[in-house]
Amino acid sequence: MAVSFLTENKTMQTIRARVAFHSRQHGFDKCMQQILAANRSIPGSLIAELYAYWGDPLSASDEGFLRSCIAELDTATGPVLLCGASLMTLILGAICDAQEEKSKQVWCLEQDRHWANLIRSWVTEYRISSAHVIQSQPRLHEDFVWYSVDTSRLADCYQLILCDGARATPRGIIGTLKCMENRLDERFTMLARNVKKPADLRMLNEWAAAHEAKFVLIDKLEGFVKLMRQVPVTGEATTAEATATAAVRKPQPAAATTVRPRPATSPVRQNSS
Repeated sequence: MAVSFLTENKTMQTIRARVAFHSRQHGFDKCMQQILAANRSIPGSLIAELYAYWGDPLSASDEGFLRSCIAELDTATGPVLLCGASLMTLILGAICDAQEEKSKQVWCLEQDRHWANLIRSWVTEYRISSAHVIQSQPRLHEDFVWYSVDTSRLADCYQLILCDGARATPRGIIGTLKCMENRLDERFTMLARNVKKPADLRMLNEWAAAHEAKFVLIDKLEGFVKLMRQVPVTGEATTAEATATAAVRKPQPAAATTVRPRPATSPVRQNSS
């Protein structure tokens, strides 16, 4: 039998396609199981392999953005908003599941109903309890497009927001800022890509200056930008000031007075972004 017959035969083509599909599925499942068991530290090679089995190999810029998102997630202590469902939804959700801070949840917005259901099915398959996918149609808001989601369905406050789209899509950072401004934590970080229009960059720089935040253009070619604010929370600042004042005003005990030593107190870890 000629080799060409095997390559051109439709039955053989179907069999090879099924074998390749199940091989990819097996590889993807193996990578996901390793990520779920990896706790916080996930090797970059494992993530690249996962994306290859997913059918969307990572470029250098894709991997850089993803690693930045994972690094920011590691320092965040509250809810995370992800604009656009993707494989990153599973990865970030799996990382949150492995951490002790159960308040760290991934809230994911997706405009495409079929894609949202697909990502939900994978979230359910791997029992990722820290990822929530909300399907929401795009809507025109004045001069920008964003999701039509009722923001009351989302978390009250976000420390980390991740966007991977331009102004013309509902995943854009412009729409996210304007619609979610009142739900940003005192300390927050926003990462976004495909922000390349000079007018958008100027708007982000002006917004940062007006809200005690910093704006950084990380990669001009990819339109990779970062917005962050690290001002102290009002309650923490007031408490620290009151403690310092009390320490100054507290009278010193007399020499004959016996002072019992205080038990040591554990240091309070400050949140950072």
